[in-house]
Amino acid sequence: MRLWSLLPLALIVMVSLGSMRSVSSQSPISGIPDMLKGMSINDKVALIADILIKQPVLFEKLEHILLGALPLISTFKIKPEINMFILPWVLDSIPNVLQNPILLNISTGVVDDMNHVNVSGLNTSGIDPFMTGFMQRYNLVESGIRAAIDAILISRGLNQPYSKFVASKSTKILEKYGEKVLDATIEYINTISVSGIAANDSRMSEMEFWEGFSLLSLVSSVLTPVEQFLPRAEGSSSSPKCYNDTMIYLNNLLQGTTWAVKMFDATGKPPTGTLTGNLHFVGSYDQCLAIKPEKTATNKHLSATGSRYCRATFDIPANLMTSVKSFIGDVNTYGVPITVTWGLCLPSTCQEHDVTDLFRLGFLQSFNLEPSVVCYTAPDLQHDDGAIIVIFVLCLIAAICFIATLFHIYRFDDDGEEDEPVFATSTADAHDNKGYIPEVDDETTFSPGQKIGHVANGHINVSDDDSLQIKESGWKQGVAKAFSLYQNIPDVLSFDHDQDSIQCVHGIRFLSLAWLVLGNSFLFAALSLTKAPVTGNLLEGLEMMKGFAFQAVFSSPFAIDSFFVISGFLLTYKFLNKCTNKGKVEWQAILGFYSNRYIRITPVYMVIMVSYVWLYHFVGDSPIYPKAIGVADKCKQDWWHHILFINNILGTRGNVAFEQCMPWSWFLACIMQFYLITPILFMIYLWSSALGSVFVGLLLTASVVATAIKERRYPGNVLSMMSDGGDYWNNVFITPWCRVSAYCIGILLGFLFDTLESSKKVKISKWQNILGWLVSFGLFITVAYTPFTKNREGGFPWTSVESAVYEAMSHVVWAVAISWVIFACTQGYGGVINWVLSWRGFLPLSRLSFVVYLIHPVVMVLFIYNKQVLVYMNTFEMAYMFLGHLIMSYAVGLLFCVGVERPFIRLLKLLKTRGRKS
Repeated sequence: MRLWSLLPLALIVMVSLGSMRSVSSQSPISGIPDMLKGMSINDKVALIADILIKQPVLFEKLEHILLGALPLISTFKIKPEINMFILPWVLDSIPNVLQNPILLNISTGVVDDMNHVNVSGLNTSGIDPFMTGFMQRYNLVESGIRAAIDAILISRGLNQPYSKFVASKSTKILEKYGEKVLDATIEYINTISVSGIAANDSRMSEMEFWEGFSLLSLVSSVLTPVEQFLPRAEGSSSSPKCYNDTMIYLNNLLQGTTWAVKMFDATGKPPTGTLTGNLHFVGSYDQCLAIKPEKTATNKHLSATGSRYCRATFDIPANLMTSVKSFIGDVNTYGVPITVTWGLCLPSTCQEHDVTDLFRLGFLQSFNLEPSVVCYTAPDLQHDDGAIIVIFVLCLIAAICFIATLFHIYRFDDDGEEDEPVFATSTADAHDNKGYIPEVDDETTFSPGQKIGHVANGHINVSDDDSLQIKESGWKQGVAKAFSLYQNIPDVLSFDHDQDSIQCVHGIRFLSLAWLVLGNSFLFAALSLTKAPVTGNLLEGLEMMKGFAFQAVFSSPFAIDSFFVISGFLLTYKFLNKCTNKGKVEWQAILGFYSNRYIRITPVYMVIMVSYVWLYHFVGDSPIYPKAIGVADKCKQDWWHHILFINNILGTRGNVAFEQCMPWSWFLACIMQFYLITPILFMIYLWSSALGSVFVGLLLTASVVATAIKERRYPGNVLSMMSDGGDYWNNVFITPWCRVSAYCIGILLGFLFDTLESSKKVKISKWQNILGWLVSFGLFITVAYTPFTKNREGGFPWTSVESAVYEAMSHVVWAVAISWVIFACTQGYGGVINWVLSWRGFLPLSRLSFVVYLIHPVVMVLFIYNKQVLVYMNTFEMAYMFLGHLIMSYAVGLLFCVGVERPFIRLLKLLKTRGRKS
């Protein structure tokens, strides 16, 4: 008997194995091995013979199989000296093969599929009619392939639910396209000629074959036409032109056509560093838009005349995300979703909904891909009335400034008069009306030769361009010079200041703003304002934030508290020096104070807002530039919140920070709200300094308590503004009752200066001064680096009480430390620190701080989203970006300052001066 005669019997055993296992609970199969071990060979032969005699049908079937296999067996002729070893080896291996888990799982899967076949209604009169009907309902090939793939995946360690899913999808693809691919492959191989080579020269035949073989030609012959694998579903809502042009593009790509290869080259490819969060296949945006598809005789139905860049974003399924986290760990992304982005270069006839439908074609439909697609088109300025109006207004402002500058230079100078600034300082004349409340300004000076109220030599007097007086040279000249760049630019960039002015305030203001820009540079890189990706190594960047050095960046929001202290201090400082001993404060003066602050802040604020809202579409052109920016578009709805400066209270609930209109403008709302109560506190202080101080202290205490209560209910920090749904941002970070504490510290500092003796400064010993600075620096470091205990790798989470105490006290502690710096530098105990903070170069930078604060987030957004590649977060690149953001923010801020802010301030002073004269 030949070895191969055992194959039919082995086949029967394999097919029957699953059936035997499926009924094992009802038959004594498990006892057969023990029974056979107790039998002799003769008994076993007799048992088999008895079974075959009693089962004549089974015997006839086996005989029929053996006779049918004889032609096959006769073709296998193995040498006897080999066969004598192979036969025993095969016979010994068959039991192990039959017990292999993969084979058992395959047989179980096949049998399970058989058992799920509905046999009702089948003809049971005979084997042939029954099996004919059964096989019409049961696909043996599909069942076998699916069971085999499932068994192999399980053997490699894949969980059974996932293995069944993958096996089912793979089987459908193989069943639908496998035969086509195999036939095309065979057809291509048959076209390769090996003629001229002897039939027995296998080496030369192989060399000839590989010389004529082309992988591109094979792929092209197998996969073209692409339509057979990606048929368009009937009733599809996608554009027929997009589908047709995409198929032409793919067919030309497989054929190696130049323009199609360029389009594919511009399409995104999987990059390295996926485990660090680089799941964005951006592609080449500019290269894509430069490609022009070529119409030829073979693709004469091509409709597209150009190409279009589209960005498809895919959400990662939860089960797959679980597998990914097994490699990267459970990283806190602070609410930033981990998605896959694919930049696609497609024919220009495709729109966003067409691209979504492309992922439902053919076998792709089985993967249930539902990407969010953004396709870029040039914005239409002609039909954007809002943008046209904004551009007109900006051009009008520029034209007025240009004409005013020409008038200033050529007309007014031709009069032969000495060219002097039209606005001159005259504090005494400007504030001679009883009860007048001055406005806040940038410069606060010590003027040893002047006495105002009860404050005299050696103490504080104000000299700045808020107290501006028009000369008798005329109204027209005043208006012209208000808008003159020849006047405004030198004023803004001037290093001139009074000899005894408090220059340390300028240094603190600039350094605080620079610190805030540094923090926002990291924040805008880590937390994208939109669904468009901005960072190529998000997970690595978030890990960097856990470092000790980064805590200085993480604590940058305390710069806002520095601004609050300076605002409260300067306002109190100037008010008390100008209004003391001038009688009661009249209500008209209070209204004038409010209107003055409103008019000073609002024009440049609104111009920046409308410019950003209506023009951002026209200044972006990159693969990641968003089609919509929430922090700008929301302003079209909530603009009136900002006009009334209530944007930190109204319209925030339920919206994260990046869904609010210019969320960084909450600081202006807080300042304006603080100004509402400030005159009341001043009037109480003028009536009784002790009672005024008590009221401010009560307000400070109330703010600390409110902050603790709110923080305990809405715990978080700046980075959690997305993950917590905006709870911390909306209820703690931007609310006036949680931020007024630092402003109160500034007011109390102003009260302290008012109570000091006017004739001499405070005397502090050397050791007291050293102790004061050590305590101040200690407070700075404590406030900035305390969060490191929870942010570091392996740090411990804070309790709600710990978070509440830190949030409530940190702003107060920071404000106290800043107040010491101002006090020590003012009183002559600042040393080298005062020398640095009082550097003249900080003067123009400080004057621009308000506009730069408003404009720097806009500059960051436009820069980040206009990049052709993603941001890579590391120390060097972020430091470089920070410097770029800071410099560009000041450059753009200078334009808005000299073109909008300074002219309106000068016009306000011009009107006030004419009103006083009349």
